Amino acid sequence: MKKEIKKDDKAFIKTRVKHDNSIEVEIQKNPAKTVSGRILIILIVAGTALVPLAALIYALVTAFK
Repeated sequence: MKKEIKKDDKAFIKTRVKHDNSIEVEIQKNPAKTVSGRILIILIVAGTALVPLAALIYALVTAFK
């Protein structure tokens, strides 16, 4: 028997208007399970850890030349 693959039809971002005409944004899925969320997580990690480390190494190399 083949397993049926259940497709999730929910939209990733859902917006709705409240009674006071303000807009509420809801995230329906876990961002870590989407492709764009994974790319964003990788960019944040690279920006906070790898870029400063590379800048420090570059500054040390140029200072001791």
